[in-house]
Amino acid sequence: MSERAVLLVGFGGPESLEEVPPFVESVLGRTPPAHVTEHAVERYRLIGGGSPLPAMTRRQAELVGEELKRRGEDLEVYVGMLHADPTIESAADQMVADGVRDVTVVSLAPYRCEVSTDAYEVAARSALEGRVETLRFTPDWNLAPRYVEGLVEMLSDALRRAPEGTPVVFAAHSLPQRMIDQGDPYVDQLTATAKEVASRLGLADWHIGYQSVSAAAREPWLGPAVEELMDELKARGETAVLVDPIGFIADHVETLYDNDVEHREHADQIGIDFYRCRCLNDHPALIDALCDVVVDALAGV
Repeated sequence: MSERAVLLVGFGGPESLEEVPPFVESVLGRTPPAHVTEHAVERYRLIGGGSPLPAMTRRQAELVGEELKRRGEDLEVYVGMLHADPTIESAADQMVADGVRDVTVVSLAPYRCEVSTDAYEVAARSALEGRVETLRFTPDWNLAPRYVEGLVEMLSDALRRAPEGTPVVFAAHSLPQRMIDQGDPYVDQLTATAKEVASRLGLADWHIGYQSVSAAAREPWLGPAVEELMDELKARGETAVLVDPIGFIADHVETLYDNDVEHREHADQIGIDFYRCRCLNDHPALIDALCDVVVDALAGV
């Protein structure tokens, strides 16, 4: 067992319907109204009874470990999630038990905000500081070359399946507006990535839309909503739309339900054809990007 390790930290998700209520409570930080939990359970039921995200995160960790070893880096790769098992705390305990002394933490969120990368890093620091000799955090990687290349490849493939000239809506999870007002770089990083992808593909008609506003929201959230953009495109005479959820690196309820069910139904209702770009999931370009930031961090770049 190596004394050096990588900890991939992510959001997590419920892998069964029984896990949905505690997951929702963990995300919200409180016990929500019954109808909020019931709605969440129904969404997961409609996508097969649970989230594929934890399994995909484990798959990503496996592939990152294999690629790092191929590059000559002897690093064990662990997974820690903020709202699901294995938690960041339990992953830290396992690393310490395994004799790990040097840890590189990688956020699986390409766009930083207080409820993703910031929260992951706080949890990792709390769980590991003083228990290992070296604890480092990789920088944000929303413009990592291989990540952008992967996004370009996936969108290029999706555009080939859509009518020529179809407008693209780059979609991302909405956040409370106050987070951005307080300095979160989320919108700026998302916009920079969307611009880079659009530029490489020569897109003339692209937009950024937000989705998945919490059912328990009590304050203004980022907009415009993806549905609002679809309405605007329809009103100007467009007959198709392509939604590219670049806010997410892997499929989960926000893509499999919010995009593939709700957004598709909305498109049907207003009479516009709907296309959706696939997430990267375990795409080699994503794995390379994650390995690149680890190698750079180890080298002090």
